[in-house]
Amino acid sequence: MLIIILRYIFTSKFFSKFYIQNLPLGKWVKMNIYLLARKIIQAIVLAVLMAVIVYVVYRLMPGNPAELFLFGAKHYGATPAQMNALLSELGLSGGKWNLMNFLIYMKDMFTFNFGYDYIRGEPVWEIINYAMPYTLLLLGTALALSFIIGIPLGIVTSWVRGKKSEAFSITISLILNSIPFFILGVILYIYLVSFYHIFPVTSGFSTYYLYHFSWPNFEFVLYKMALPLITLVVIEAAAHVLTMRAAMVSTLGEDYILTARAKGVSEAGIMFRHAARNAMIPVTTRMALEFAGLTGGAVIVEILFSWPGIGHILYYATLMEDYALSEGALFLISLITIIAYVLIDYIHAWLDPRIRV
Repeated sequence: MLIIILRYIFTSKFFSKFYIQNLPLGKWVKMNIYLLARKIIQAIVLAVLMAVIVYVVYRLMPGNPAELFLFGAKHYGATPAQMNALLSELGLSGGKWNLMNFLIYMKDMFTFNFGYDYIRGEPVWEIINYAMPYTLLLLGTALALSFIIGIPLGIVTSWVRGKKSEAFSITISLILNSIPFFILGVILYIYLVSFYHIFPVTSGFSTYYLYHFSWPNFEFVLYKMALPLITLVVIEAAAHVLTMRAAMVSTLGEDYILTARAKGVSEAGIMFRHAARNAMIPVTTRMALEFAGLTGGAVIVEILFSWPGIGHILYYATLMEDYALSEGALFLISLITIIAYVLIDYIHAWLDPRIRV
């Protein structure tokens, strides 16, 4: 029903005249009205379900975060009224499963009002806002580098099909792709940090180096993030090689490839102009999966290398049963992943005109 309503709104003369016509991609959007409406609804439903899951999971955990805080407060003469006020602030005044607290929680999640961190005494949004640039820097750089390295290698691997170099590339990619993030991270840490002292013990640094760009600052940031970045890029680039190679092999068997060869198109032109674009569709699908995998891997990598991102604060907030901080951080990570999945569908429509109909 909601899809029908949104489709009616988007196809109305008012929307078409005053909104679509003014968009740079207005005609493309108009051809994708159903896709647009369907994906908006799916994203909203997924976000709501994710918020509910976060609420349930954290309240299934044993213990009560208020008890940890109030245990120390009792030694400083906290009155029952002050304790009740703190329970109310933490959203636990009626117990873990209070319906009113759940409704307040849902409203706060979608208005990004995550409350206060009861350990640090700071607004949760400020803590997340401080850690977000680190996570986006690490994830964005890892995503871009794995794509830049893995896609060309996948194309080249399909080009040398049947040769020893293809077998070697596939074998190495399979081995690297099967290694968990934390195993590779531990290996790199042991050899490059503990034994040879090439990289620093911790990867933390001030945000000053992020917001004041200069070549020395860039070198310093790159040096600090080298190990967590290598850990993420190596595994994900190997996955891109396997995915792109499989997609290219399938695409090279299509009739239009035979037609291009019959017309005298060079092999390089066939590989990069004709086959590569159509082979990118399954690869872009995996990009969304990669983003989700990188997000989960980044949590482990941030903990291992003390990278001051959202995964790092999420880990310690969960250990301390800090509901406000852990719920807010996990919800934002999930929301970014959902948005990435939605954007991938529009990339598909751009790559394949058949999806636009």
